[in-house]
Amino acid sequence: MGKTKRLLLSLGILLVDLVIFYLPLTALFLIYILIFNPPWFKDFLNHMDDSTDAG
Repeated sequence: MGKTKRLLLSLGILLVDLVIFYLPLTALFLIYILIFNPPWFKDFLNHMDDSTDAG
């Protein structure tokens, strides 16, 4: 196997690894909140706002 084939194979494995194992969880969480607008998140924000007024 030539050097070029080894380099291309290594880059291919690297790209497959990045595609499969790179999962931006914070971005997915933000998308979930923006799309579904869950009531528990509104309650969380309201609770944070109430706690700052008390102090």
